[in-house]
Amino acid sequence: MVKKIAEGKVERIQEVVLAVKQQDEAVALFEELFGFEFKESWDMPAYNMKVKAAKVGDTQFQIVSPTTPDGVIAKYIRDRGEGLHHIAFMLSDLDKTVTRLKKRNINLIPERPVPVEGKALRYIFVHPKSVHGVLIELIGE
Repeated sequence: MVKKIAEGKVERIQEVVLAVKQQDEAVALFEELFGFEFKESWDMPAYNMKVKAAKVGDTQFQIVSPTTPDGVIAKYIRDRGEGLHHIAFMLSDLDKTVTRLKKRNINLIPERPVPVEGKALRYIFVHPKSVHGVLIELIGE
């Protein structure tokens, strides 16, 4: 039986992120096939990647691609191929969730939440080995 969590629960799916080699081709395909409108884009030089995002309801669908052959997305694609990179959840209380996960020995990357540049939010990742092979990003204040 799964224990119900009262605090620090997932409020919504914040983003779904697809890692690809050729971002413009992938964006064009998703626009043509599914009517996505990629209205936002930004570079993340610290991670050697670029992002294009479309909104689906309250969720961002992001297509990310490497800007150099040695960045995290380039390594991900080299090791695993193109595809789902991660799912991000917005939480009601990030700190309580992190504390609860650490008590269960869930592997978090990094060990403490990191501030989101220019926003009053922080994030941390749950290692895929802890949650059935999917990289999960947790976001909260």
